[in-house]
Amino acid sequence: MEHAVFRPLQRGQAKLILLGATGGLLAGLLAGMPPLLAGLFGAVAAAIATSARHAAGLRVVASEAGLQVLGGPVAFDAAWGDLRLGFGRTTRPDGGDLQRYAILADPAGRTFAFGELGGLGPCHPVRGADGRPVEVVELKDAALLLALLVQRVPAWQVLPEWLRDVPLPPPLEPATPPGAGDPAGPPREEPASGVEPGRTSPRRVGVWAVAAKLGAKLASSLGALGSGLLKAGKGSNLAMAAASAAAYSIFFTWQFGVLLVLQLVVHEYGHVHAMRRTGMRVRGMYFVPFLGAISVSEDAYTSRRQQAYVALAGPLWGGLFTLVPLAAWSLTGSEFWAGVAAAWAVINLVNLLPVAPLDGGRALAAFASSFSSNLGVAVGVLGLAGAVALGVTMGFSVIWIVALLGVMELVFEAQARAGGRALRLLPEPARFGPVHYQFLRGVLGQPPGGSELALARDLVRMEQAARITPMRKGQILAWGLLYAALTVGLLAVVALLAHLPGAGEAAGILR
Repeated sequence: MEHAVFRPLQRGQAKLILLGATGGLLAGLLAGMPPLLAGLFGAVAAAIATSARHAAGLRVVASEAGLQVLGGPVAFDAAWGDLRLGFGRTTRPDGGDLQRYAILADPAGRTFAFGELGGLGPCHPVRGADGRPVEVVELKDAALLLALLVQRVPAWQVLPEWLRDVPLPPPLEPATPPGAGDPAGPPREEPASGVEPGRTSPRRVGVWAVAAKLGAKLASSLGALGSGLLKAGKGSNLAMAAASAAAYSIFFTWQFGVLLVLQLVVHEYGHVHAMRRTGMRVRGMYFVPFLGAISVSEDAYTSRRQQAYVALAGPLWGGLFTLVPLAAWSLTGSEFWAGVAAAWAVINLVNLLPVAPLDGGRALAAFASSFSSNLGVAVGVLGLAGAVALGVTMGFSVIWIVALLGVMELVFEAQARAGGRALRLLPEPARFGPVHYQFLRGVLGQPPGGSELALARDLVRMEQAARITPMRKGQILAWGLLYAALTVGLLAVVALLAHLPGAGEAAGILR
């Protein structure tokens, strides 16, 4: 049964994680562990402990049948039609502004109160339906819970008359792939790396392969500022590509710098082609010197099939393009072409690592999330653990950046999925838009200076998560086999060339 969970905001978690990192660092020094690794383990342990405590604490569970309040001083389980909904205002200990809140009661008088406290601290308890004092809880996405109550109880009188029947634009229809059975997916930025005989070490190849990928990911996640910069640079894309080639030539020869950018172009165009083929609007492909290249779409993906398609399209195009220097090596016997082929293969293999925000992580998330959103989160966590293990084993400090960005992406996606589950419970989702949620935030005590743009952005992400369709089992099998075939094929290229001096340096990263 579909259900959505609302929990109190977590406050003070950063301090606990910092204490955990400090404790891990001290324990690591006593045990002779590397300081960075020990501190990281301590921080992760503290984060897991605080998250587990939060997950087992107070929570409000909404389903088709009704509403449950669990883990708190007062617990109840009531059908939607049996709930009574009221509103009020209470004072704060410091005598500041009055705090608005919503209050629920079941037929037995058990009561729960919640609001948007806006970080202003707790307020005085309020009187429940049974006469007992009730704490006002600051819930995350409180306006979304109130929206469910308005439509499910129902309690339309909460909205002013002018908001009850506001015409809203119809939801976007999912893009239909032109080819039968062709999946589609999101735009992903790609890595860069190069190797030339005698010029690079295995570690440098790996660092550049991952850094180029992560630099693109980081640049693409800079929000409105990044978007504006990308638009500003659209007309000078060719110049940025030339600048990228020049930048890579500092570490390699100019020939290899040009070939590195060429691989980036092909890899990125694989994403662009997949986006266009599935009906996504493409803003463009952009180069960032030292950081790689990014493909930017105007749209979010509408299905997990689309997500897998676009994620794997880049490594597929880049992997097939690797056959060109491989053929040149077989015809000429040149170690230079062997090094290029091996380096290009490594670039695409790095992209296929099952760790978000790399392409392999996005594809794996599409597979797992098609079974259940919880499995998608679990796979994401396991992928991050694998990234940390890889960083420790192979000594790549840049892998910590992968893990950090992966954690951020996992948190954002988990929040969007939670909101999406709540939106799917609305009997009439088309009757609610951003203006309704903004009004409901005000009913609950909208925080002073609350960002309306941030709320609208969160709603868009939630609506996209609510509409995204899972893959069928046959599609998961087909795209999973493609993922495996790409990985095996690229590994075979590296293994074939590993005995050659130039290619051996690129192959060293996989040992």
